[in-house]
Amino acid sequence: MAADYTEVFQDPSAVEKYAERTYAPGTFSSIVSARQAGWLRGFVPSAFGMPPVHHDFACGTGRVARMLSGLVEVSHGYDTSEAMLAKGRELGTPGHSHLVGPGGACPEVVPGRPAMVTAFRFVLNVDAGLRDQLMEFASAALPDADAGLLLVENHGNTASLRHLRKAFGRVDSSTWFQELSHEEMRALLDRHGYELVGVQGFTLFTQGCYRRPWAWASKAADAVLASPLSKRCTDVVYVARRR
Repeated sequence: MAADYTEVFQDPSAVEKYAERTYAPGTFSSIVSARQAGWLRGFVPSAFGMPPVHHDFACGTGRVARMLSGLVEVSHGYDTSEAMLAKGRELGTPGHSHLVGPGGACPEVVPGRPAMVTAFRFVLNVDAGLRDQLMEFASAALPDADAGLLLVENHGNTASLRHLRKAFGRVDSSTWFQELSHEEMRALLDRHGYELVGVQGFTLFTQGCYRRPWAWASKAADAVLASPLSKRCTDVVYVARRR
């Protein structure tokens, strides 16, 4: 993990690369993102009796808000990077974006309306203190078990094929390569008074498996097996509610 992770995306050029290259059509990240969007668009209507208020912690360019367009009452995105938020506006992200200082995000509870808090591509690359900030933010939006749901992505599951790449030493030490286990995610949720109610996986394979000549086989296998083998997936979303 880069020590200055939260500072990286203050640079507009880094934001442009992230938005236009990492998520370019056909890339591994864009394929996983499309699967997440498909799942969310089925999950949200079934999980909520009415459209929830969406609070997206470390929202970046607003990718999750765009996935949820039309399914929520309103989206609020919170980020410390104006460059990220500006790119999100350029991409047509719905809802409201909020530029916040470190630890300064504060969601507003709407009486009579359920809430959904999301944190995608965040917990893996930050330290324990920032993870705790996320959970405190979520708890402000979700004061009790009936208030709504928290969805947290772990895109480096230790119990996945991604771990084998690290175990056999095929890792470039100049890049970030963090991992989080199911036990660590459970402990984070438990420590802040949450119970895990669901796990959804999106890809069993790593980015390298999506390159030729294995790309077709990896895509086909993931399409069939990722959901039933969620706990073995590289990319996992945890669904939790307050106890």
